[in-house]
Amino acid sequence: MWTMIEGFQSLSHEEIDALVGAPALITILVGAADGEIDREERKWTERLLRTRTYNRPKELNEFYRVVVSDFWAKVQSEMDRLPTDVDARNSALSDRLEKLNPILAKLDVDLAADLYTGFVGLAEETAKASGGFLRIGSISAVESKWVKLPMLTPIEHHREVEDEDQDFDGSDDSGDSGD
Repeated sequence: MWTMIEGFQSLSHEEIDALVGAPALITILVGAADGEIDREERKWTERLLRTRTYNRPKELNEFYRVVVSDFWAKVQSEMDRLPTDVDARNSALSDRLEKLNPILAKLDVDLAADLYTGFVGLAEETAKASGGFLRIGSISAVESKWVKLPMLTPIEHHREVEDEDQDFDGSDDSGDSGD
């Protein structure tokens, strides 16, 4: 199933597995940075990942369909294999996520940038999910260390990036009036 993901043809099965597993690792790294993943972090993470199965960028919809399939089982499986000590666990997760850099470098730069942006967005939303008033100011000190995913090399788009919130009002901002 995941071998048919558009844009990933240059990757081995192991490399694709690493990318598909990254959201679970990021969720654990940020969500459990303070000990455990709480109910709000679980809810917001799942909501965000599910919206990515049909939202922009469209090129990653199928990728996120694979990611959300048994997502919490993947998270639990990873948690069971990781060290119970938070610092040791976070260090192990950081090391594993850092190994994504050469994999991302094999992809088209815009696809890699979309993945990178999505990974950082997931980390930020997971961190904001619990605490604070209306999720404002809710990123803890320990989460803030990881929220920008410092182990990943930032990747910028070469193409114009459309705002994800654009077109939700039903308007077409493409400049084509349909005439």
